[in-house]
Amino acid sequence: MLRVMKTAYSETSRARIVAAAVFFILGLGATFAIAKADNGSLAKALDKPTDTPVLLELFTSQGCSSCPPADALFDELRDKPGVITLSFSVDYWNYLGWHDTLSSPENSDRQRDYALSRGDGKVYTPQLVVDGIKHVNGANEAAIEMAIRTAERRLKDVKVTMSMRAEGDSLLVDIGGAPATSDMRQATVWLAVAKDEETVEITRGENRGETITYTHPVRELMPVGMWKGEPTTLRLPLKDLHAIGGDCLVSMLQVEGAGPILGAAMFQPAQELKTSGP
Repeated sequence: MLRVMKTAYSETSRARIVAAAVFFILGLGATFAIAKADNGSLAKALDKPTDTPVLLELFTSQGCSSCPPADALFDELRDKPGVITLSFSVDYWNYLGWHDTLSSPENSDRQRDYALSRGDGKVYTPQLVVDGIKHVNGANEAAIEMAIRTAERRLKDVKVTMSMRAEGDSLLVDIGGAPATSDMRQATVWLAVAKDEETVEITRGENRGETITYTHPVRELMPVGMWKGEPTTLRLPLKDLHAIGGDCLVSMLQVEGAGPILGAAMFQPAQELKTSGP
């Protein structure tokens, strides 16, 4: 059974985006450079090139008894090829007896913005959003498979390649050019700072007595640049990003704040050090 939230939408989403961008650029000292680009089962549904992966966003809550099965399934999805996962803990169930330790108003706002962008007004937990355009019950594996196929079909002509790499003290986000078939040539580049996983012992509320592991819970999501259809490289201060806290960084290219996801990439500093070390 899904837990549904009836709520009004914020009209300040655009203002939040602008304010966050100004804070990031001024506070962290990001610099941007333009560069020319170099020339049946769920597993089957995810068999795709990893340079244009599907982004799965799970909206969950420690205070929702329907969420643990979705959280467990999401942990399995993280290792599927061609998939990037991010979980967002919402705060609107915090009054039910347990304050979600990973929740934030910003996570709830992102979910509401998606519902507004889709036009269906559906906000619930556990809700899984696929590439910004489809939502399903996050505990329903068959529904997730179908949503992935639908998103792939709808976005196949507009997907953009993305990658992330370290260069000295900087994080470079490389974004390809728009395909010739694409009519989407302007989007916001977002950066999510997330933990690899977070295990929480819940002592009150609907899930009291449970110990639940959350996969890639987002600590902060911020806009870091704009893309206008041309191959682009963004240079970001890696040290300052580490200071926010988190084990992995995810960049995404998204239309109109809560529209389709045109591209995504993940960077895990610890993993990078292992592969590049002696």
